[in-house]
Amino acid sequence: MRHITKFFGLIFFFILIQDFAFAQTSVTKTPDASPKAAVMQTIGLTDIKVVYHRPAVKGRAVWGNMVPYNAVWRAGANDNTVISFSTDVKIEGKELKAGTYGLHMLPKENECEVIFSNNSTAWGSFSYNQAEDALRVTIQPQKTTQFYEWLAYEFENPSATAATCVLKWENKSFPFKIEANTPELVVASLRSQLQNKAGFNWIGYNEAANYCLNNEVQLQQGLAWATQSVFVNPQPVNMLTKARLTGKINGAGDKAKELELTLTTLENDLKTFPVTWKEYLGAANYAQQNGNLDKALAWADESVKRHQAMSNMIAKSNILQAKGDTKGAENVKKVAIEKGTNAELNAYGYQLLFAGNMAGAIEIFEANTQKNPTDPNVWDSLGEGYFTAGEKEKAIKAFKKSLSLNPPANVKANSMKFLAQLGVNADDIKP
Repeated sequence: MRHITKFFGLIFFFILIQDFAFAQTSVTKTPDASPKAAVMQTIGLTDIKVVYHRPAVKGRAVWGNMVPYNAVWRAGANDNTVISFSTDVKIEGKELKAGTYGLHMLPKENECEVIFSNNSTAWGSFSYNQAEDALRVTIQPQKTTQFYEWLAYEFENPSATAATCVLKWENKSFPFKIEANTPELVVASLRSQLQNKAGFNWIGYNEAANYCLNNEVQLQQGLAWATQSVFVNPQPVNMLTKARLTGKINGAGDKAKELELTLTTLENDLKTFPVTWKEYLGAANYAQQNGNLDKALAWADESVKRHQAMSNMIAKSNILQAKGDTKGAENVKKVAIEKGTNAELNAYGYQLLFAGNMAGAIEIFEANTQKNPTDPNVWDSLGEGYFTAGEKEKAIKAFKKSLSLNPPANVKANSMKFLAQLGVNADDIKP
């Protein structure tokens, strides 16, 4: 009897120890063997997030062994692997609503089914129920270029409309493409934004219209926004946006007809809205860029007639040059330079320089030094022009002239930098 009592006592003690051990595990936190991880990617306006646990290979064979073929797998470890989408998406071309899903996989030897379950809170795949599927797609596993000890999810080839989510582990990867209808989502967002602060000035409407134009989405909506922008405050940019949308909508894919309608719309709007010389200048530049020199010259003439400025006179000069009237172009340019301010001449000189027209840039920089001989910045700019053209001695002379005029720190630093590149010792630089 004593032996039986002792036996049951030992069993009780063992149970007590086991319960104590279990209790210790449940009330303390220790590192997971398969640590939790998360990865996210934004596609346009769509946020995608995968939350998962990362098991390690640890020398084991994974595919077909630790992860058996032809059995639903939780695509990770420990808890459910969960994937969420902030907007509706397409997975491998198939539609899936915005929401949070349990992510499972059914790997086979030569393919794999990726499963999105409406049940995102189940514990792994143990209680997986096919009736709860939201979507299944079939993909082709690929061989990885490196060994992955720890399971990982990565996003590859992200763009404004798509990205590929890839599970990688051991020597295999399982990619599935996710697409978002970003243009339509942006237009919906713009509608909402224009009901707020963005809708209280012409800029917001023009930006929204330009998005429609540049992405060829909801063009009629874009035209309505562009029209509203011009109505609020006609500007060169929004008038052009409105005209281009009109041409795009009614041109029916015919580029010549599209341009004709764009220019006609510009002409009508220039006569309809209360515009200034700047809107005529913008229209002239667009017409010249697109090869209609007659219309460009007519609009440039009207711009100059309304107000003589360096910018519209230079534009007129360029159009005359393009039409072969060299003498007329030179005469207009001469007056334009006389009209130009220090800042305008400097900016135009750099515009020519960056366009590769070194001779034209030097001509403008030289004219600016004649008009503003005591400004160190104009000599510094002339030095850059000579430097770019490879005229070393003239460049050194111009930079030294700039330094002799007590330039501000930024101009001085620029002149010193170029002189050093030209091999001039700082000790030899005497104002």
